[in-house]
Formats: sequence, structure tokens, C-alpha cells
Amino acid sequence: MTEPPVEIIAEPPRSPLALRIGALAAVWGILAAIVYFRAGLTLSHYDARGHLVVARRVIDSLTPGWLQIGAVWLPLPHLLNMLPVQVDVLYRTGASGVAISIASFALLAYSAARLVMSSTGSGLAAAVAGVLVVSNPNLLYLQSTPMTEPLLLALTLLGVALVIDQAALKGCAIGTDVLVADLSCATSTDASDSRTRSAGLQACPHLPHPTYPTNKQCVS
Repeated sequence: MTEPPVEIIAEPPRSPLALRIGALAAVWGILAAIVYFRAGLTLSHYDARGHLVVARRVIDSLTPGWLQIGAVWLPLPHLLNMLPVQVDVLYRTGASGVAISIASFALLAYSAARLVMSSTGSGLAAAVAGVLVVSNPNLLYLQSTPMTEPLLLALTLLGVALVIDQAALKGCAIGTDVLVADLSCATSTDASDSRTRSAGLQACPHLPHPTYPTNKQCVS
């Protein structure tokens, strides 16, 4: 008696293009940060200075301790910057916070390119998505400051991109990407103001994939 054919799960397309776009975004972000620093705008927003103060006071204050994290902002950016910001020059210039923002900006561009590449299979479309991210003047300014929004956007979009990549494996096996996606979705909710949690995170486990076949039976 022959067994019914087993449907093979298609693997999400992989391309180094998204990594290249992320690397170029990092270089572009560094150049933009230098321009804003020379213009004296790195710490021009009051919240930018506030994030540095919150991160530093956890260790350097009259009453140090984890209670110092308490603020209207969620803790992840301050935890990441908690040790670097103890260095006076990084604290006074905001350089450590800017470095986190630039890395987040690069991750955002990478995630956008990866998401579009996975959904369409088009390198051109992925490149356009990356260009739209790195050419956004609002994002260019935010990633040149110690603000928290770049980290929130990067982790949210990374989580969505990884979930879509793993949509073909749902109900079968949990790959590394989907574990990272879960972590990205979880940490993104700790990355910015508590009033700006992304509603898109609620859709993460339910996102359909437009191009990959669904599986009816898993290959052991």
C-alpha cells in the first residue's frame, strides 16, 4: 500500500542583498550622524538627553539601582546603554546612544529589504525598500540621536520579516529564525515609549505568507 505523497516545504529565499543594504545603511547613518553632530543637533531634543540621564543614573546617582530605570520609557534602550554611558565623553556627547541608533537603523534597512525580498523574490524591490528607509529624513535624524524609536522600528520589522520567512514551517518545526522573531517581537515592546507599542506585533503569529506553500504533512 503506497503512502500519499508528502508535500515538500519550500525554504524562504536567501540573498546577501539584504545584508549589503544593511551595511550601506550603517555607513550612510554614520555620515548623517556626523552632519547632525557638527550642526549641534545630536542632543537638541530634550528626550535625547533624558534617555542618557536615565541610562546613567542606574549606576551613577545618589540612589543607584534598578528602580532608576522607572520612567515613561520602556527599559531596553537604557539597559543597552547603561554601561557605555558611564564614560563621561560618551555621556556628554551621546555617542553611545547614537551608536545604538545607527545599528538599529542598519537593522531596519536590512529587515525591510529582507521582508520585501522574501515576499516578492525581487532584488530590485528589496533595493527600493532599502532606499526608502535610508532616504527618510525623519529616520535619518532619529538615528543620529540617542532616541529610542530606531530600536523599536528595527526590532518590530525584523520580527515580522522572520515570521514571514518561517510561515511555511508553521505547525511543523520551530526554526532558529522564528525563535529570533519571537525575541524581536518581545523586545520591541520594551524599546520605546509605553504609549507607542506597535499594534502590528499582535499580528506576528498570524501573518500569512504570500508565496510559500503551506504544509499538510511534515517531513520527519
